[in-house]
Amino acid sequence: MELLTPKQKEVIIRQGREKFSGQTTAKTMRGWITGHISKFSKKGNMEMEFIFREILNAYNHYHPEKRLDIPIERWKGKSSFQIIDKLDRIIVIKYQKPNKLEEPRRIETEIKKEEIKYLISLIKYLDKGKPIKTKTIALNFSAHYGLGHLTWKSFFADRKYHNQLTLMLRVLDRIGYTNYLGGKSKWLNNKISFQLALDNYLLLSS
Repeated sequence: MELLTPKQKEVIIRQGREKFSGQTTAKTMRGWITGHISKFSKKGNMEMEFIFREILNAYNHYHPEKRLDIPIERWKGKSSFQIIDKLDRIIVIKYQKPNKLEEPRRIETEIKKEEIKYLISLIKYLDKGKPIKTKTIALNFSAHYGLGHLTWKSFFADRKYHNQLTLMLRVLDRIGYTNYLGGKSKWLNNKISFQLALDNYLLLSS
């Protein structure tokens, strides 16, 4: 954390500005903590990154993120989701309303980070400069984890893994690793780590 010099503190006090050591442009406490996680991750300072991750976990425990109530008339049979970062996994919270006569349903799905990291390496391996079909990704993913799907039809019919893979592909699209559209994913040659890409996305979303 960068500390202010005595002269800088004197100027701040003289000008009547409220500032603290380590202040950034973040608008919220959660954004400030996430910003420091991103900064130390870029510098390779794993110790400070871990400390700020633990601070974020504590902050999230005592100050859970507020959920916005979405008016029923705004829902048109579509779904929306948000991402919550945990130490070894992410939680995707999906709000789904099959039709305008039903109340939106909250669906939480936990996804291990090691699975997402493998998916990134798989898409990178399959990348030949053109969009990759989801069925190609799915069957390779299933084979790696021994899920037993021999055809795209059998994977598509498996609601648990099909939904999970779809969410994972949407997450990669959101954080800037791929463009996911029309059942295909295009690799964007993202060279930063998954965790840093996730931190940056959450920071901008806070």
